[in-house]
Amino acid sequence: MLLTIVAGIFMLGVCIIVHELGHLLMGRAVGVKAEIFSVGYGRGIWKKKIGDTTWQITAIPLGGYVKFYGDDYEEGRDVPGGFFSVSPLKRIIPVLGGPLFNLILGIIIFLGLGIFTAPPSNEVVILEELGKDSPAYQGGLRTGDRVVGIAGAPVENFYDIQNQVILSGGKPLEFQVMRDQEEKSFFVTPAVDSAGRASIGIRVPGDRLLRVDYPFGAVMSYRFQEIFGDATPPAHLKALPYLNEGDVILSVEGETPASVLDLQRLLGRHGDGTVTVKVQRETASWIAPWFTKETEVEVPVQEEYRVWFTNIRDLKYNASVPDQQLASNVPEHLRVLADLRVGDRPAGSYVGLSERFPEKQRTTVSLGDQQYEADVLGEKFGLMGFRPAQQIDPLTGERPELGEGFVRGLERTYQAIMLYPQFFGQIFAGRVSFIENAAGPVRMFAYAGVIARSSLTEYFHLMAAISIALMVINLLPFPVVDGGHIVFFLLEAIAGRPLSRNVMEGMYRFGFIVLVSLGLWIMYKDVVDVLTF
Repeated sequence: MLLTIVAGIFMLGVCIIVHELGHLLMGRAVGVKAEIFSVGYGRGIWKKKIGDTTWQITAIPLGGYVKFYGDDYEEGRDVPGGFFSVSPLKRIIPVLGGPLFNLILGIIIFLGLGIFTAPPSNEVVILEELGKDSPAYQGGLRTGDRVVGIAGAPVENFYDIQNQVILSGGKPLEFQVMRDQEEKSFFVTPAVDSAGRASIGIRVPGDRLLRVDYPFGAVMSYRFQEIFGDATPPAHLKALPYLNEGDVILSVEGETPASVLDLQRLLGRHGDGTVTVKVQRETASWIAPWFTKETEVEVPVQEEYRVWFTNIRDLKYNASVPDQQLASNVPEHLRVLADLRVGDRPAGSYVGLSERFPEKQRTTVSLGDQQYEADVLGEKFGLMGFRPAQQIDPLTGERPELGEGFVRGLERTYQAIMLYPQFFGQIFAGRVSFIENAAGPVRMFAYAGVIARSSLTEYFHLMAAISIALMVINLLPFPVVDGGHIVFFLLEAIAGRPLSRNVMEGMYRFGFIVLVSLGLWIMYKDVVDVLTF
């Protein structure tokens, strides 16, 4: 928890302070003086005046601002060194300073990553949980393929693959891959979720272990109940008394599961008994995740049966139907099972179906008057009651030479910027949801903690990406943000006179209401997501 808070404050704090420092320094460059430079909002708990500027830190150091002398639209024009005392074109310089410094911060971080680290490999690893149902597999890609190009654009690392796929809008992409020293081409159609994000079902290449994770809200509720007596964890989180948040599973009964399905199938061999789980456990989780010890824990297993129905075809209409899955621990699925016929007899029990269909088999399936044909497979699984997360030691290439690393850092910055024209184009085309993809400070805090726990390289990569995002967002021509100010000052310079105060105030009031409303909605979504994160 402490790591999440520190990682979030540091990441957002650095990006915002650098932004405000850009306003201040570029203001000085054109003779505009800053009255206050504040880290955080509200009353300052520490203040020091240096020259013309009062530097302060508030009780809650989130965000920050710069207050220039003479920032009143009318009265400030007579203040020496004031913001409105200079020409409108000069006023644009300090306004541009914030986004410019965010760009510089992004460049510096990407250059550092390019010179001192190697990015994840461009090797394909099909997501184990999807297997043959992965869009990548169905398109012809296989684990071990090395992607060298997508849609004619060269690919050098996993980030290049992500960038091409995520904003594809679900359009088929031509992958050029090297397989057994031979170049091959495949067309892969990405799957698109409700937010418009596309994926092909691959993961970062590298050694993979499973880490114990619980939804934040469920853990807090359980810990709160513990204070006042016996606590019973919810049915889907029965491992809470045995496995700690952040435990990395090294082995179960001497075997190391590499995926969630591996783990569940392994547990299925042990029925409703207990298993010995060897974990790497954090000894100072409130300080940092790097202090660990290995320990063994006896964890009870709850068995579960699942029946998979794939490649389903409606016999009446001769049409394909989405794949379906029935699980024995879901009450609604039990009611469906009672009305289901598989083959020439009633479905019966989950145990019976797993014995009848231990291997995938094509047969008829009936539900009431509806007749289907499907591939049926019954499997026995085991559950411990936690939400598995990935911990991957990425497979990377060799660190580049200085010159190559410098060029790679600049290329990465360019790619991070050029994502946004595609992103906004997808929004205006209706293929991507802005609300579903927008993330506020709460979600960024959560992401920062998770990523800092896994990889400092990815943490700084995220920081650079957020700094670039702040630059882009602040340059949008919308009232209240920097881009809106720039538009107003350009109009004033073209007209040769100040814009009407009523017009300015009306536009700013409109922008403020829209921005606050949007911010509150995003924050609400972030809190809900983090509580179940």
